[in-house]
Amino acid sequence: MLTLSSLRVPKTGFVRHVITLVTGAAVAQVVPLLVSPLITRLYNPHEVGIQTVYVSWMSTLAVLATARYEMAIVLPAEEKRAGNLMGLSLLCAAALAMLIALVVMLGGHSHIAAHLGAPALESWLVLLPLSVLLAGLMQAWTNWNNRQRRYQANANGRMAQSFGMAGTQLLAGWLGAGAGGLILGQLAGQIGSVLAQAWTDMKARFAWRRDVTRQGMREAAIAYIEFPKINAPHALSTALLDSATLVALTMLAGTSAVGMYGLMMRVLKLPAAFIGQAVAQVAYKELAEARNQDQPLRPILRKMMLTLFGMAIFPFLVIQIFGEPLFTLVFGAAWSEAGRYAEAMSLFILFHFVASPLGMVPPVINRQRFAFFLSLVQAVLFLGSLWLGFHIWQDAVSTFQLVSVVMAVYFVAYFTWLYKAAR
Repeated sequence: MLTLSSLRVPKTGFVRHVITLVTGAAVAQVVPLLVSPLITRLYNPHEVGIQTVYVSWMSTLAVLATARYEMAIVLPAEEKRAGNLMGLSLLCAAALAMLIALVVMLGGHSHIAAHLGAPALESWLVLLPLSVLLAGLMQAWTNWNNRQRRYQANANGRMAQSFGMAGTQLLAGWLGAGAGGLILGQLAGQIGSVLAQAWTDMKARFAWRRDVTRQGMREAAIAYIEFPKINAPHALSTALLDSATLVALTMLAGTSAVGMYGLMMRVLKLPAAFIGQAVAQVAYKELAEARNQDQPLRPILRKMMLTLFGMAIFPFLVIQIFGEPLFTLVFGAAWSEAGRYAEAMSLFILFHFVASPLGMVPPVINRQRFAFFLSLVQAVLFLGSLWLGFHIWQDAVSTFQLVSVVMAVYFVAYFTWLYKAAR
């Protein structure tokens, strides 16, 4: 039977590193799952919907925070080049945060909240620059720690984020803070994550910065220009798909439906969050080394795909059959509709679970341009089927069923291309 041990790449400790990340991430994800029944009783769907919109747009901007240079940190053979990429990533994150802060200070947050169809979000958008900066720092240190094989630091970061967010949201909900309590919890979790991830470097007084120079960052920026030119638009298109979905749902069904959808996606993506991301972090390093040593990539890719499918199939069947009663039991009767959404979107989540870690492959095999094109196709198919479903049925569940089938067909085509491209 195929297991995680079959993913082992000789002399790399692949499985050991994955287990380290999975263990930390499992704890990090179990905590929000355990407190979710309390969250859904302290906050209503409208308030969860406001937070969902905030996090979605924060995540979209965070994609651009480091200009995707953080993805290149693990690639250079020279430590000095990697240090300059780290410095460049942090500089880009600070620059974008200052730009967003300028927009907010000039009053742009009121227009943004109005256009998003969530005017209650206006007063909390002042926290957006800090959220984006922290997200950029988290991304940079995740890859820096990957390069240094400090996987425990990344696991600690995930746990600190989870405990900080859950604790703050519960306290704020008990005090009746409303949607703002959820957003403050998100911010507290980010701060905890950055401190945990960067703790080793903080104790060493950021020793890597001694290699960072303007000339070095300039040369690194030019050498890895494909990341901001190709990878950044690719990642942005994926993030914008999530944000555009929420905007469409807000306009078509209101913020309460967005809250239902947000809870459903957060719960169903938990396995992808703590298993898929752990596999992705370790596999990216291993695939890059295999490429540098001129070793075949297809065996690694094939075992990853089969193992991930094997992990996902049972949870898929459970959600497909028992989604609505499970959500009603765990989160309360007010959230039963989210369970119906889960049943409708379960097929999409199955394929998304497998596809998420495989997003690390195109940068390794230098196929980012075509991968970007495919992400645009994905966005068109997703939003197109979403619009078509609402236009035909005016019903979210039927629409999500259509979206699931269309996206399953897309992912089969994507997996086929990826396997062929990894020659």
